[in-house]
Amino acid sequence: MTLRPARVGRPRGSNKEAKLTQILLAARRQFAEKGYAQTTFKDVGRAVGMTHAALYSYFSSKLELYVATLVDAQSVLLPEYLRALEECPTLRERFRRILMASAAAADRDATVTGFLAAVPIEMRRHPELLAELLRQNNGLYQALNGMFEEAKRTGELNPALSTENLIAAFFGGALGVSLFHYGMHASTRLTDAMAIFATLVDQGFDIAGIGPAFAEVRSATVAGRPKRVGSRSKPAEAESG
Repeated sequence: MTLRPARVGRPRGSNKEAKLTQILLAARRQFAEKGYAQTTFKDVGRAVGMTHAALYSYFSSKLELYVATLVDAQSVLLPEYLRALEECPTLRERFRRILMASAAAADRDATVTGFLAAVPIEMRRHPELLAELLRQNNGLYQALNGMFEEAKRTGELNPALSTENLIAAFFGGALGVSLFHYGMHASTRLTDAMAIFATLVDQGFDIAGIGPAFAEVRSATVAGRPKRVGSRSKPAEAESG
């Protein structure tokens, strides 16, 4: 399930739905550039050629508009995330596919990155946002949570690791790359930078304590002394000499 903002009082009909699409796009751009506190109904209304009073026929508050904008932004990514979970058999493949799909979406519209990357910060700054979003069912987060839980069950990740920390580490890093690229107005594509990050993360799956190597760490303890996994053994002649 995904976030579901209230639709009370929202006009229906094809023309109204088309206008709603314009409003959500304009709101995403405003929130991405100015943040939640500085964005007003006047800003959004002006961007789509309507008065802020008319905007109230679609949304009763800025909070409701923000939640609806989040739903809309997530809808750009969630289908790709779910497709990656279905079509890719391993966590490595799923993670890389998700990263590259997210980067490609941002290359098409950078405000997706600007908006989504700022959501955790906005939630911390504005308690009303935190309270509202915690009441919602976040489909994107649930998909990621399920992906890491499955990886721990199948032995791709150390089951002792916190899923919450895994999401924070893996996707916090990806958000950092995206936000830095967005903030710097980089001339390169985000997909190019994200491909480098994805390769670095892929190597991280082999680090002892993270991926399958965690089992080797436990089995490599000899006489109470941990053996460094991945270190080269001494040549036989050196040992005999």
